[in-house]
Amino acid sequence: MVSVLWLVCATLVVQVTLGCPNGWETFDGSCYFVSDIREDWPTASSTCGLYHAHLAEIESAREDTFLKQIISKYHDGHSNDAEYWLGGADIFVEGDWRWVYSDQLFSYTNWYPGEPNSYHNQQEDCLIVAIRQNREYRWDDRPCKEQNNFICEIGDSSGAIVIG
Repeated sequence: MVSVLWLVCATLVVQVTLGCPNGWETFDGSCYFVSDIREDWPTASSTCGLYHAHLAEIESAREDTFLKQIISKYHDGHSNDAEYWLGGADIFVEGDWRWVYSDQLFSYTNWYPGEPNSYHNQQEDCLIVAIRQNREYRWDDRPCKEQNNFICEIGDSSGAIVIG
């Protein structure tokens, strides 16, 4: 009985150290979760925080392609699931787009042509990734109060408790 308990505990420690929670996908040292609920940007950010995560921060074309693949995997064919909050914003200084969690300026971008643009002089301070009808996948700026799906990320140094 003691050896079985020890094995269970050891398995949990390995999962906590190396794995992602159930329903999350792993890529390059991070875990990602694609939501099936719609929230405004601040609420989406808080919801990610409940998982000891943050809204996803895309640092490379490889990571961007990976997120497109997991969005397609979980939400392909759901016409209402075409826009997802990411962790970028220019809330503090207009035009100064940064990843809010890490406070880093964007080093990689994938904006739709003409974006960001604060369409019709709206306060468009939050970042989404959008999938258009032609399956094009790019970034757009939107009002933070919009209701959209979102993507959470747990990074290597987040301190998250991960039990899969």
